[in-house]
Amino acid sequence: MKKAMAGFSILALFLCNSWAQDISAQKGKEIFDAKGCAVCHKADMDTIGPSLATIARGYLGKEVELVSYLRGQAPAIVDPARAPVMDPQLVKIRTLFDPDMQALATYIVSANDRPF
Repeated sequence: MKKAMAGFSILALFLCNSWAQDISAQKGKEIFDAKGCAVCHKADMDTIGPSLATIARGYLGKEVELVSYLRGQAPAIVDPARAPVMDPQLVKIRTLFDPDMQALATYIVSANDRPF
């Protein structure tokens, strides 16, 4: 019985964490769209900026580094030669509060989980 309860507890934690990430990614998408990021960053096609899929692959497991980049505190990992084009746009993003910045990073990195 204890093993069953422990298993259920782990499953419940996993589902709650997954649900929280989905909510965070949805909030991140709202921010992504509201700040105009989608103008340059398409889902699966590099245009003016790298695609979400390209960014997600570059920052997979590195959300902290992505948040640091978005805050202007770290260099770009993805296409650093073109990063200066992004600087004027980052001014709009740097003012986000931490939960919103984390939601934006979660949305971007979660592109790895979305089919295009």
